[in-house]
Amino acid sequence: MNNKPKLLISACLMGENVRYDGKNNLIEELVKLSQKYELISFCPEVASGMVIPRVPNEIQSFNPLVVKNEFGIDTTDFFIDGAKQTLHICKQHNIQIALLKSKSPSCGNLEIYDGNFNGTLVKGQGLTANILEQHNIKIYNENQIGELI
Repeated sequence: MNNKPKLLISACLMGENVRYDGKNNLIEELVKLSQKYELISFCPEVASGMVIPRVPNEIQSFNPLVVKNEFGIDTTDFFIDGAKQTLHICKQHNIQIALLKSKSPSCGNLEIYDGNFNGTLVKGQGLTANILEQHNIKIYNENQIGELI
């Protein structure tokens, strides 16, 4: 029986080609992480029905919550659905820790893009990171892996 704690990990960090541009963000530390954790791969954006590749999306505002793609199309419902599905997976598998992709409008835990599609980062969280943290799930990004290993 596997007694390792479960770690939710962004699918792109596992090497799955699910990023908006059809690429991945494979991390080198997967072997070390898999020795310590049972890895549960998930992409909230793909789970919500967004296609690969897809147009970049950024959070435009939090109150009211608005996410749009770079063509101005409102994609808020996809991001809310993906966040809810991710929380459901965490509850279903009793996951208390997540390793999510930094800067993502879903998964960013410390910084996200400012909503102007110009590459400017601001302090803030993506929708999935935010809802998981509200449910006491500890969030890390790929630049914080040292804290997990």
